[in-house]
Amino acid sequence: MVVALHGAYLPRMGPHNNRDGRVKGFIPSRACHPEGLRAVLVGEDGYVVAELDRPEPGPGEIVVRMLSCGLCGTDVEKLEGRYRGSKPVVGHEAAGVVAALGEGVEGFREGELVVPHHHVNCGSCYYCLRGSPTMCPSYREYNFVPGGFSEYFSVPRWIVERGGVHVPPPGLSAREACLAEPTACVLRALRRIRFYEPSSYAVVGLGPMGLTFIQLARWAGAELVIGIDVNPARVSAAERYGAVGLLAGVEDDVAEVERLTGGRGVDAAFVAAGSPAALSRAISITRRGGVVCLFAVPPHGSSLSHDLSDLIVREVSIISSNAATDREMAEALQLLANGVVDARSMITHTYSIGEFGRALETFKSGTGIKILITP
Repeated sequence: MVVALHGAYLPRMGPHNNRDGRVKGFIPSRACHPEGLRAVLVGEDGYVVAELDRPEPGPGEIVVRMLSCGLCGTDVEKLEGRYRGSKPVVGHEAAGVVAALGEGVEGFREGELVVPHHHVNCGSCYYCLRGSPTMCPSYREYNFVPGGFSEYFSVPRWIVERGGVHVPPPGLSAREACLAEPTACVLRALRRIRFYEPSSYAVVGLGPMGLTFIQLARWAGAELVIGIDVNPARVSAAERYGAVGLLAGVEDDVAEVERLTGGRGVDAAFVAAGSPAALSRAISITRRGGVVCLFAVPPHGSSLSHDLSDLIVREVSIISSNAATDREMAEALQLLANGVVDARSMITHTYSIGEFGRALETFKSGTGIKILITP
């Protein structure tokens, strides 16, 4: 369904949003191009494809013409009302070319391929100075407007001024470059557990994030990586990336992990499936003194059904990891350019904005790995 709604979508709470943050209406933009654009927005019940005015950049802003934008699990959860960690804006794994530069913007040129980061921390608050930059109060205050699933979107001045717009290495396509943000998130998660110096890993959930973790863990020197999923095709994909694949629900994955690790369990388990059951399984296959990295976001209100005394008796630590900084964004682009993360092989489906419903169907069916949205 295409809904003709003119004006700029402003992703903040106010009279144009319902109490749960879903779009109710639009506030006219202060400056719009006469040409229109199509964009996917969070609607009253799911998504809408809206016709909006093309934005003009304000001072310090950049307008980007989107070429590719990855569909992330958090986008789907926002559309279903299950994710409340940030504002109701969808499409953040975007790559495109500079369409217009606002007053005062330097270092970029029109037509240049860029990969903007949708969230940027301030660098000077309590959290930033104590090693928690993604917990910065300003980190989630800004987004692409109206979102990355838009033919054109503007990048706020806050992001531009703080180095949140990246130019990918030569030779990296927009399709590959838009995987920088999820790669950056996995890279940061890997670093958050490096204190434990793991040499063996298990990855529970083999979607694009889990498969990226396998590739980065092997790049970081892992001796053993085990991939676990209920989807046989994804288990096979994990094996292609060098992991030992286990099909959950068919094989006794706990016993098999113990067999592969000399009876110990893995040093570290990475939870890349957003369910409490995946976290419980990860705890069960982690060795005494090991660590579990909770990465995928469970639905709001989820609770863990696990014997908590097990965590104490076996001294298993749980460390969560949320999002990434621009340091990891820059490194992720280089890792993609160097082929450490094989973006091309993970991209299985591409849909246009007008085919967004089909993209959601493919995502929910589990038949694809990485799904891209194009204009």
